[in-house]
Amino acid sequence: MQELHVKLFKVPTTPGVYLMKNAQGHTIYIGKAKNLKSRLSSYFQKSHDAKTQAMVSKIVDFEYFLTNTENDALALEANLINQHKPHYNILLKDNKSFPYILVTDKHIEITRKPKGKAFGPYFNGIWASDLMDTLFDLFPLVRAGKNRLRGDCLDDVKSFLSGTREFNARQTLTQRMNHAAALEQFEIAIRYRNGINFLDKLKERTITQVGKDLNIDVFANATSGEVIVFSVLNVRAGKLIGIQNFSETTSIEDDPIDAFIRQYYLAHPKPDQVITDAKQGIKKKLLDMARANAQEFLETSIEKIQFLQEFTKGACVELGQILDIKTPKRIECFDISHSHGEDIVASMVVFTDGIPDKKEYRKFKIRTHQTNDDYLSMKEVITRRLNRTDWPLPDLIVLDGGKGQLSAVNSPAPIIAFSENNEIFTPSIISLPKKSYALRLLQRLRDEAHRFANDFRKVLHTKRIV
Repeated sequence: MQELHVKLFKVPTTPGVYLMKNAQGHTIYIGKAKNLKSRLSSYFQKSHDAKTQAMVSKIVDFEYFLTNTENDALALEANLINQHKPHYNILLKDNKSFPYILVTDKHIEITRKPKGKAFGPYFNGIWASDLMDTLFDLFPLVRAGKNRLRGDCLDDVKSFLSGTREFNARQTLTQRMNHAAALEQFEIAIRYRNGINFLDKLKERTITQVGKDLNIDVFANATSGEVIVFSVLNVRAGKLIGIQNFSETTSIEDDPIDAFIRQYYLAHPKPDQVITDAKQGIKKKLLDMARANAQEFLETSIEKIQFLQEFTKGACVELGQILDIKTPKRIECFDISHSHGEDIVASMVVFTDGIPDKKEYRKFKIRTHQTNDDYLSMKEVITRRLNRTDWPLPDLIVLDGGKGQLSAVNSPAPIIAFSENNEIFTPSIISLPKKSYALRLLQRLRDEAHRFANDFRKVLHTKRIV
């Protein structure tokens, strides 16, 4: 703690972003500050609630980045949180990437990474694919391969998607359906009928007393004990496109909904307005709806969150206690796969806090030999992995195998083998109860490493045969 106070003395009073580190070097919290020195000092000079005090007790170091303005700090903070996913920050763990319709001067397409003029998101029964089919039935657009190229009516398409003009859409599709039916083109008639049903569904979502050009997101949250939930109502072109719910354990944020919104808009384009407070009118009614959804989702989320905690982070704690090591945050599991001695490959899967971290997965081709020797293969892949100093060192390495695999390798990090019989080799043998969360974690690691290795081996095998 004395070292922290010495380091605090040198912190400037400018705006910036700070990262709190624990004894393992993991970033556990990221915050922004108008005055870095004042904000950082407050953690070690004031009394706090239990959640903040628990975080402070784990801090052994911090680092910070200077920014020109507080707004720059806001943007940097959101991106760093998205990158590091610290335990004590608001995270969008339940977030899904919903589709949008992107319209440019040259084409129209469905995308989950909207840039430029995008309409959406579309979900909860209002599907982007159905809307695209309806657009192609209404307007003279041209399909070409994966790209959907425009005719001469993209402005009309934008007007329709934004809700400013309807183009007698239902009447047009009804006439075309009847015409197709009269010609006994029944498949085409059914397609038009599906488009009519889709338009009716859109109409049901229209919110009365609002303009067709209303594009807003409405945010509300509810909290109880260790669980906090957020609800987001997406209104586009005067229609309630959908409601998204997110849940997690509570953070130490001063303004959790503000922190949540910053993270939310890293993955979603902003609408015309963002509502978190309203006193009257239709926006107040929408806010009340968001609050009711948040409260309802909270009641159903508490048990789910508690189970998830036991199943993931709780399993890591239990495993650390069993192995007599610090609670492992980053666990890497390795498996070898081959086709009768050919196409020998290895997989490395990574779980962070008990959850698969797929962007960290890696695969290897075995180089040093082409024989059916799992021990040599495991020795090679672990050596190559540990030589990658640009990758973070794991808190625990798990080998798919038994005593032979374990004795074949050396590692500066704690290492175990986990067999098909669910036995842990340390090198002594440990058997876990069937209901142990630590056992389930190891099984998920092993099965995922096995799947990832087999998938890679099958790809290589197919290429070789072809």
